Amino acid sequence: MKPPVTLYLLADDTDYRLLHTHGNGLTEITHDQAELTEAGVIHVTGHSPKEVIERHDLAKHASHILAAEWAKGDYDRIVISAGPKMLGALRDAFPKALHSHIVAELHKDLMKVSAHDLPSHFAGTGAAV
Repeated sequence: MKPPVTLYLLADDTDYRLLHTHGNGLTEITHDQAELTEAGVIHVTGHSPKEVIERHDLAKHASHILAAEWAKGDYDRIVISAGPKMLGALRDAFPKALHSHIVAELHKDLMKVSAHDLPSHFAGTGAAV
């Protein structure tokens, strides 16, 4: 039996990364910061309504990219990791059809963690690499 292929979305308030399981580790699909900056998304640090809108825009964009990758049909499940505020924005932005494919959500900002070191963060979540 073939092991499940997991699509990972990591996000913070400035960018996001998509990765997927590959062998015994993770391979990065995309890490988009420049594209988002060109789209007008800027760093979010506070709690004002403007910053909430920017977080929402980034979450919407990342969700759109994840949905396009999911549509390729190469994946069996989805895992999301982001800080609490971004995680909430991602939940709101995700297409309803993808919610049932999310097997784990981590309330952690793992954007600066290398792909090589990420599997240990997902141990015990049911989505271990």
